[in-house]
Amino acid sequence: MFDLDLIGREAEMARVMVVEDEHGIREMLARFFEYKGHSVVEATDGREALEKLDKEDVDIVFMDISMPGIDGITATKAIRDRGYPAMVIILTAFTDEKRMKEAAEAGADDFIGKPVDLSTLSARLMLAERHLPFYKFRHTLTARLFLAKKTSSEALKKLASENRQLTMELIETLYNVSEYRDDETHEHTMRVGWLSGRIAEKLGQGAGVVTKLQFAAPLHDLGKIGIPDRILLKPDKLSEEEYELMKTHTIIGHSILSRSTSSILKCAAEIALTHHERWDGTGYPNGFQGEEIPLVGAIVAVADSFDAIVSERPYKKARPLDEAFDELKQLAGSWYRPDIVGALLELEDEVRSFYGSVKGHVQRDHPEEFRI
Repeated sequence: MFDLDLIGREAEMARVMVVEDEHGIREMLARFFEYKGHSVVEATDGREALEKLDKEDVDIVFMDISMPGIDGITATKAIRDRGYPAMVIILTAFTDEKRMKEAAEAGADDFIGKPVDLSTLSARLMLAERHLPFYKFRHTLTARLFLAKKTSSEALKKLASENRQLTMELIETLYNVSEYRDDETHEHTMRVGWLSGRIAEKLGQGAGVVTKLQFAAPLHDLGKIGIPDRILLKPDKLSEEEYELMKTHTIIGHSILSRSTSSILKCAAEIALTHHERWDGTGYPNGFQGEEIPLVGAIVAVADSFDAIVSERPYKKARPLDEAFDELKQLAGSWYRPDIVGALLELEDEVRSFYGSVKGHVQRDHPEEFRI
């Protein structure tokens, strides 16, 4: 089965599975991936693929649709239902729009047209590896919810109904971000998403709110795509003028995300706008105070700041977890909502265990935090 600790693993070459009933095509794809340096698992149909996924860890599944026995769409749905955190890329003719729609609804992450062009395959493989942490994080969150039985089937159905377009919108958003940000951003955003969800749950929020927050929180800094690199990646203290420009990332992120019809992305828009507001009214961009700050924004403010403290950045060393807990505790009631900091402190043992498994906190986020 899958490993729920994958979020903290160090990056390595993705392990690939090829599911294809035609021997010649399967052999060609497998040898191609091996040539690229990947270990490969082969399966002749959906049934064999599921059997092997029960026993082996796989990162990316290249799945043919038309196969005898269990076809690609049925197998993809089973992968999602069982909670395997693998990215699924469907191999199909782009003219078959009905089957593509069925595959997307079953949980496919991407599509490659047949017959397969190796140059296209190489480019899509590179893109898939670049964004693999995001996909695995998203699928792992879903798996955690199913396994822990922390949400009812009714809540999941309601969430799915509200967010039918979520998958493609998130993919499109991530592609836009990838044009401006480097890979190191993903680890920070994933940790903020995880921690925000745990805090919300500790505060007694319902499964629907927790799930929505876990998906929305990683997009809190999307607006930084509009900040020039000379400011965003500056290794020194920002000038007052640069800091004022940096603060506009909250407004930019809200402007992008609020245009979506997805309730999750609307939640992300609210977070993007308010995660730098402070309990005492000294934050930005609107100077909200106390209960004026939406709960989701206040939660992400705590999770985001905690991770920034314990992460290594170009301009500072990572600080110990003890100092992070102490600093948040000292700032409760001034910068941060007291009950949210209290929830974080109640999770201290779990947070220490989680961060103890995460290696390589080299980030390039939040140049404004702790610099001015």
